[in-house]
Amino acid sequence: MTTNANANVRVVTIIDLWNIFVHRLWVMILAAIVAAGGLFIINRMTFVPAYSSTATLYILRQNEAASTGNSDSDFSLALKVVSDCDYLLKSHSVLDKVIQELNLETDYETLSKCVSTSNPENTRILEVTVESDSPENAKRVVDAICEIGQEQITEAMGFQQVNLYEYGTLNGKPCNTTRMMTYLLVGMIAAVLVYSIYLIIYLLDDRIRTEEDMERYLGLSVLGDIPNADEKKNRKYGYYKAYGAYEQGKTKKKRRAK
Repeated sequence: MTTNANANVRVVTIIDLWNIFVHRLWVMILAAIVAAGGLFIINRMTFVPAYSSTATLYILRQNEAASTGNSDSDFSLALKVVSDCDYLLKSHSVLDKVIQELNLETDYETLSKCVSTSNPENTRILEVTVESDSPENAKRVVDAICEIGQEQITEAMGFQQVNLYEYGTLNGKPCNTTRMMTYLLVGMIAAVLVYSIYLIIYLLDDRIRTEEDMERYLGLSVLGDIPNADEKKNRKYGYYKAYGAYEQGKTKKKRRAK
């Protein structure tokens, strides 16, 4: 008897993958619902609303503050000034003064974590955002930071370089709510994880079920097939008794016994 070197290699086809998906689709859907629902319940139980307000600073060109001849160098210098302003707005000289003027019950480290800045690409605009426990307080703090920061930046650079273009916005919608896309992503991850588990179980299952499996693993040819006397039904993941035939058989046996 010749042996095949690839006899123990398990071949998984697209049909096998599809059958696993179809048979376990309800489990995947249930896992997705449980995962998304669990995340929703946890968020509702632990949710603390936070509100944000954003103000806009406009960085002047060098030739607008102190005239020069090269506009390209002025624009490059303005972009560098944006980085300087970002640092100065979060400095102790600005935030400590904001805490003192607004009588905030916080310290520099806590307030610094609530302040963030962003610079839209290829612009001389600096957006300053502050998060707080109320929209009114967020607007009040960001306005104070920009006003005091504008004075400190002007004093540090020696000339007017920054303009407060737009005061902070007032938005009553929390900024830390979980988006619907997050729930969908969590549900998809749970479904994929469940599918992966069933796929691993299928790959590790080395039981012989079909004639092809017998020829592949044992190297034996099937000469004949004996019909199932107890009306078993051959399915994808093994041999299971057909529920209807099984119940009919039990009924017949009971009648004979009587």
